Amino acid sequence: MQTVLFTIRHALPILFLGYAALVNAEIFLGEDGLGGSPEGDIVTGGRTASIDGLYSEALPHRGPAVSLIGAGRYLLIGEGRSGVTVGSDDWLFTDEEMTPADASQLETALAQASDVRDRLAELGTELVVVPVPAKVDVYRDRGPTGAGAVMQAQYDAFRTGLEARDIASVDTRPALMEARGDAPVFLTSDTHWTPEGARLVAGTVAASGLVPQGDTAFEKTPARPEEFVGDLVSFVTSDGVAPFLGIAPERVTPYVAEEPDAASGGIFAAEAEAVDTILVGTSYSANDNWSFVPALKIALGRDILNLAQEGRGPVAPMDDFLADPALEREAPDTVIWEYPVRYLGVADEADAPVADADATDDTETLNG
Repeated sequence: MQTVLFTIRHALPILFLGYAALVNAEIFLGEDGLGGSPEGDIVTGGRTASIDGLYSEALPHRGPAVSLIGAGRYLLIGEGRSGVTVGSDDWLFTDEEMTPADASQLETALAQASDVRDRLAELGTELVVVPVPAKVDVYRDRGPTGAGAVMQAQYDAFRTGLEARDIASVDTRPALMEARGDAPVFLTSDTHWTPEGARLVAGTVAASGLVPQGDTAFEKTPARPEEFVGDLVSFVTSDGVAPFLGIAPERVTPYVAEEPDAASGGIFAAEAEAVDTILVGTSYSANDNWSFVPALKIALGRDILNLAQEGRGPVAPMDDFLADPALEREAPDTVIWEYPVRYLGVADEADAPVADADATDDTETLNG
């Protein structure tokens, strides 16, 4: 027994020193390491910070360790890292929905919408805002107590403000609330809506009469089913560990909208025909998995030019659209602005929060 203890006592320091030597060799001699030239200076501590960052990235156990620590925190106290709020039954919500807009932020958003409406009106273009209610509002029974009511108030305040400024908007919330028990309208571990939620909103836009109805009979053609890890999982643990915590992959079946009797005119035929309805918005519109654009085409009976962008929130894509010189030459009849209300309380607008600095290589950041 004494021999075993003696061996362990001396083996552990040797293993530790060997591990330290391996890490240091990788940092100082590896292709991605310091190469003997750390950045910064010693006086200000810049060099220390540079070395510390490389050590953090180089430790081979770092990824699994952070993943397992996150899993333990989720199982023991039902929490994730900053960026996610854990609800009941493995529902995850972005922290953006836990930060309601203050009066100043709401006023700023409404002023921006007024500016957009005025700029488009000068070109003879109608603006139609499509607010997207918060996931924690629609599924308030799965989220923290009171959060849903707060986000409903934010949605109502936004629409009231738009109406007071004579900006056309569509009330999308009732359709989502009514259907939420029939089929999921938001994803469990992702910030976005499902294709069904997008379809309901598209139908509400068409029923509002704010966007003129076209006469094109688009047909729905299902695409290949998609399975993916929700964008909020990275704030809890890694993709590989998540299923063991009960956080299953998300599954959707996107679709496209096709004209059954489209005239064949070559690959440039579609480009030659001007599209008079444009969609601007966030990843709710830009990501093909949610099928919002096909749903709008089918519901409205007209083609839609999609200028939505992922990862930038609702305002930046609109700014880009308004700055395009082509807008002056050929303005559309209608611009649909998809606008999730969860962004109203975000000071630095982006399509999704960025994961902690402690996130591992196998822990993704959000794409929105």
